[in-house]
Amino acid sequence: MTIEELERIAISGLRKAYEIHEELGFHGEEKIQKNQFGETALLVDIKAEEAVINTLRVMHVPIRLISEEHGITEIGENPLFLGVLDGLDGSSVYTSQRGKGRYGTMLSIFSSLTPVYGDYLFCGVMIHSPKPELFFAKKGGGSFVVIDGESRAISCSDTIKLQETTKIYIDNYFEVNRELFAKSLAGFNIQCMYSSAVHYTDVAMGTVDAVLECTRKQNLEIAVAYGLVIEAGGVMLTLDKTSLKYRHYNTFSQDKHTPIVTASTLGLANDIIRHITS
Repeated sequence: MTIEELERIAISGLRKAYEIHEELGFHGEEKIQKNQFGETALLVDIKAEEAVINTLRVMHVPIRLISEEHGITEIGENPLFLGVLDGLDGSSVYTSQRGKGRYGTMLSIFSSLTPVYGDYLFCGVMIHSPKPELFFAKKGGGSFVVIDGESRAISCSDTIKLQETTKIYIDNYFEVNRELFAKSLAGFNIQCMYSSAVHYTDVAMGTVDAVLECTRKQNLEIAVAYGLVIEAGGVMLTLDKTSLKYRHYNTFSQDKHTPIVTASTLGLANDIIRHITS
């Protein structure tokens, strides 16, 4: 199965997730069950994941899929690829601003069952609201967004220095981010959109310069974001200035809160790290 075939199938799955979002309407807010992380899953969380999983299954993609609500799903007797899926990233925004706020479905596909982050083949995010925006990237092919049926290439900003005007998203949900990032950058242009799907698509298309988050919960969002950001010209580093490229997805900080600096340029990433660690 070629990268082009995987891209076509994955995009179809993400579009199916959007259709589910539209079909469910307010019913999607129904609370169903606790997921593997002890969080309450909404109907839309579950159904959006099912839409993607079923698309991959119908197209006989030999894949082991790790998802937030369904755990591990294997398609075929001998899976070749590893997939990472978050049915709805930004659930708090969905419940408070459904149809108005920004949130979405995230999917990535890697070239083996034991990949490093640099082994991505496809990364995609379907922003469902307030209007559909499909972001995707394939290995070596760049990053793109499709809005109103028009596809265009996107790229990160060219910001290389940390300044008061530098636009930065910080995930305020986790204490390590509040203590390390938010406090260190008080007075700078920082904001939280309460959705990693939004954080990383905005940095990939250059509307924000950096995203400061941490690893957690099997790193579903980071696994999808990596390829999208890299293909848009950005970087993702740990505080020791090491790229995630050669970090093993299955073993790197799966259940820990390791700070991750995502930036439009290496210069900006290094400047942010110098500032928060000095």
